[in-house]
Amino acid sequence: MPASATVVRDGVSLAYWRWPGEGPAALLLHGIANYARYWDFFADAVAGRLELVATDARGHGDSARPDDGYAPADFVADATAVLDAVGWQRPLVVGHSMGGGHAIAFAAQHAARVAGLVIVDNSPEPMASGSERARRLTSARPERFADASEAEAYLRRTSPGYADAVYANRLRFAFRADGDALAWRSSHDALARIFAAPRGDRWAALASLRCPTLVVRGTRSNVLSAETYARLLATIPHARGLELEAGHNVALDRPRELAEAVVAFAREVA
Repeated sequence: MPASATVVRDGVSLAYWRWPGEGPAALLLHGIANYARYWDFFADAVAGRLELVATDARGHGDSARPDDGYAPADFVADATAVLDAVGWQRPLVVGHSMGGGHAIAFAAQHAARVAGLVIVDNSPEPMASGSERARRLTSARPERFADASEAEAYLRRTSPGYADAVYANRLRFAFRADGDALAWRSSHDALARIFAAPRGDRWAALASLRCPTLVVRGTRSNVLSAETYARLLATIPHARGLELEAGHNVALDRPRELAEAVVAFAREVA
């Protein structure tokens, strides 16, 4: 089981989880409205072959929810603080969706601290269907549920098709007790500020990358199109690609296949 810890940067408490392992180190960054333990199934499949640290991004999970500070630069600085806290100098950085964008920004700004980069279903030009869905689910969601059964029914209705274990994971880590009810751990205001934050020229950042990069796409993704995926591989200087039969949440749909690819890549670039 992973162990939890916190580090404080500029007064903001940042939670992270650490899985022990004997292989290279990998930092895991989750997507919007998710949490560090989103990576549980991936970590189980890695099975100690890598040392893993997954963060609760600010505004999410057990990390603090400041009133502001949700630009990409803030998340990059948070990742640096976590790496300093665990004493890692040059890990593999793995990011899904929003976390993929933060991983790209981190690698572009701190090239000397990145052994390699894995971008999982992140797009500089998201497909309209996926972008609109993410905004709808974060802005129009109920903020409280009467009990776990009501929360689970909502999850199954809005995100169907996952194994029972995925819904159990989400119930445990996406929500917190709020009296007799359940409330989201991710902050509604934080999510709105993340969507509103300027993101700069993402294609320029991708072209500037100098580390080995693995770009992963779910073939049923509603975020990363086949055309944009091909452009990513053509733009990033040292990129290779991997497509898996999955939706946007590759780590939930195909944790074993993703883990095998990431372990092999980590060993190659270490």
